[in-house]
Amino acid sequence: MAELPEDLPRLWTLRKYLLLQLAAVDRAIKQAENGITEQLPTLPRFAVAWRFTPAGTPRLGILHTADCWMAKGARLTIREVRELRKHPGRRIEPCDTCDPGKEQRPTP
Repeated sequence: MAELPEDLPRLWTLRKYLLLQLAAVDRAIKQAENGITEQLPTLPRFAVAWRFTPAGTPRLGILHTADCWMAKGARLTIREVRELRKHPGRRIEPCDTCDPGKEQRPTP
C-alpha cells in the first residue's frame, strides 16, 4: 500500500477523494446491475484561481476557462461556479486573457 501523509488536512482530503471514488464505483455497479447506460457527465470547463486578499476583505477569485494558460486550481462545471458565486464574502471576476463569459454573449 502507498505511504499515507502524516498531517491531518491531507489525510482528510485523501479520505474525501476516496469516498467520492467509492460513490462513483457504487453508482456504476448499480447501473450495471439494472442495465442502465450512464449519461456522459458534464465536463469541467472552468477554473477559479483564488488570490490572496487582506483580512476583512472579500475573497477574490479569477474565473478562467479550463484551457486557459493562466488557469490554476480544480476544474469546475458551470453549476459549481454558480454555487461559488452565491457565497457571501467572495468575489469572482473573469480573466482578462481567456474571457470566459464571451461564449454567452452574442457576437455583433
